[in-house]
Amino acid sequence: MKKRRRIWQPFIASLSLVTLFLSFSLTVKAESPFETFSVDGYGRTIVTQPAYEPEGVMAQDIYITDSNGERVYSPLNKPQDLFIDQNDGIYIADTGNNRIVQLDKNGKLVRILTVLESPLNQPSGVFITENGDIYIADTGNKRVVRLNKEGKMIQEFLRPTSKFIDKKFVYEPINMVVDRRGFVYVVSSGTYQGIIQFYPNGEFYGFYGTNVSEVSFMDRIRKMFYTKEQLARQVRLLPNAIRNIDIDKNGYVYTVSRDQTKEMKKLNVRGENQWKDFSFTKNVKTDFLREEATAATSSEANVTGVTSVDTDLTDITVNENGIVTVADKANALVAQFNQNGELLFFWGAPVTSGSPQVGLNKSPVALDTNSENKIFILDDSLNLIQVLVPTQFGNTVQDAFILTQQGKYSESEKYWREIVKQNALFTPAYAGLARASFYQEDYKKSQELYKLAGDDQGYSDSFWQLRLQWFQKNFVYLANAFLIFGVAFLVIAQFRKRNSKRTSGDGDVPKEKSKWMKDIKLLNQLKHAFYILRHPLDGFADIRYRSMGGYTSAIIILLLVIAVVIARTYFTSFTFQPVPVGSINISSILTISATVWISWVICHYLIGSIKQGQARFKDVFVGSAYALFPVFLLGLPLALLSNLMSLNESSIYGFFSMLMIIWSFALFFWMIQSLQNYSVGETIINGLLSLFSMIMLWVLVFIVVGLSSETIDFILTLYREVTM
Repeated sequence: MKKRRRIWQPFIASLSLVTLFLSFSLTVKAESPFETFSVDGYGRTIVTQPAYEPEGVMAQDIYITDSNGERVYSPLNKPQDLFIDQNDGIYIADTGNNRIVQLDKNGKLVRILTVLESPLNQPSGVFITENGDIYIADTGNKRVVRLNKEGKMIQEFLRPTSKFIDKKFVYEPINMVVDRRGFVYVVSSGTYQGIIQFYPNGEFYGFYGTNVSEVSFMDRIRKMFYTKEQLARQVRLLPNAIRNIDIDKNGYVYTVSRDQTKEMKKLNVRGENQWKDFSFTKNVKTDFLREEATAATSSEANVTGVTSVDTDLTDITVNENGIVTVADKANALVAQFNQNGELLFFWGAPVTSGSPQVGLNKSPVALDTNSENKIFILDDSLNLIQVLVPTQFGNTVQDAFILTQQGKYSESEKYWREIVKQNALFTPAYAGLARASFYQEDYKKSQELYKLAGDDQGYSDSFWQLRLQWFQKNFVYLANAFLIFGVAFLVIAQFRKRNSKRTSGDGDVPKEKSKWMKDIKLLNQLKHAFYILRHPLDGFADIRYRSMGGYTSAIIILLLVIAVVIARTYFTSFTFQPVPVGSINISSILTISATVWISWVICHYLIGSIKQGQARFKDVFVGSAYALFPVFLLGLPLALLSNLMSLNESSIYGFFSMLMIIWSFALFFWMIQSLQNYSVGETIINGLLSLFSMIMLWVLVFIVVGLSSETIDFILTLYREVTM
């Protein structure tokens, strides 16, 4: 019986291997099986040429020699980590088989490490130092082991002991890195204190790179109103545990976690995050991929992969040039960033439930890059490694970013130009060209390129240089003009003073002013808007009791405000309104603004009637229009002034913008108080109730519209069935 098994086992293994090989071979496409995306300077997702293309798979045909000296098929079993050393040797933490698998750069098996003197138990991470030492996160044995080149164990890093560590602390290493000093940074499963740092001799050094606790809005509310006893009964807010780790040649440590705000971090030697404003979900538009998956679902019966709502970053790697690559297991995608955390590309595709396809990840759990800039992605569902090789376009983009990062702007220019020729929508290329033009002091050109790139800071810096050059060139003329203006002002003032003394005798009769303007009611009502700015309470009372406002004057003011809003949209500088040309939808702005204003007038009038207010509908309509007058007064001058300012003067621009908004809100407050004859408290309550009723009105309208459309569809369907 045993002899028959020995005969059939190689045959079955060979048949399985041939079937797997054919399934991969038959599904290889001439072009990349996944789509590659990037994000432009305005945050829009764009399609690019593939930055990487599939080269093949590895580790799917592992054979070992058993105790009887026969070669048997021994595939990976839920592997969890991958590491490539400086000689491009590949190490796999084959967790399910309790071993480390070493392959050469071509994927050929070199050896199997099991540490016979102290067998591994579910190893989840592996790291190779420059001198060849092998560090293994032996999760099942709750330790990190250090092996020499030959695979002999020379050191263990066990649970740290310190008076600062709680007895309930769980030590289950899942990965680690080692810096050039020999310090070991261990990531432990579920450890919220951060990365565990060891001295080279194995002594505990401290915790490093701890995530900050995520506090929601409701948590803040509870803290304000709950007692200490109530807070003590609440679930304790703990930081999210770090998921994985990598280190670059400069000693920066990179981590990924399930943190909603700090999914990726770049830590210096002191544990300070260098990517404080970085957000993976803001850069990588996973919802775009989900739309692709939804579209694919309509044609595919079973689609898996890009279906999750959240991200699940499982691994991060940094190549020799500082390019960072990340695997998102939840969305089956890979994303790549430059040294500053700027997105280069991300790619992925829905994975069908049928035969696996070369290049498509189903469950990417780990990844690494070699000296040839190839990406090796370990899939713990397919139990193999996907190998991606950079395309010419991908290499060009990386070279351009690297040169720009090194300050070699002139050298990078030819690469950026080549990228623009291949993909005119790739806005980082325009930013690179803009930096080159700025370095060459061609500020006008750099300003135009920064605008194409959507970089408001670069646009502002270029404008500042242009403005400085203009002032330097015209300083003499400006100084002389200022001097002439000052002298002329003094002469005119002196002349008017003498003339007033000569014509102000006792027998003089002052000339009567023209009265024709006072007889025009509409002009007086429009002029009353200026009076309201100085005396708001009396001015709004005059609208109610002296008819100093009407529907005509209110509509004219509203039209003027609309005109200013439109003009401000078009005339505000790109520095303070960085939006792409042609993307401004004036009709949407006007529709939303009109809807909000009309619903305010209706709801406030109704609430005022219920709360014993004295204002008529006409008073509310006219008063609400007059309260918007500061927008007309300051909007257009502020827009024109923005074209003379850079971001260095943003505080001035922000001050006047906020003044305009606060002024209008204050006029609305005084309008309610004066027209409705309310106290301050009643005014606040009435305003809040008016806002709440506006929200309820919108909800009601949406419900009615939705039900109406459903009813119409039902009637039409019923009619078709009856008439068939």
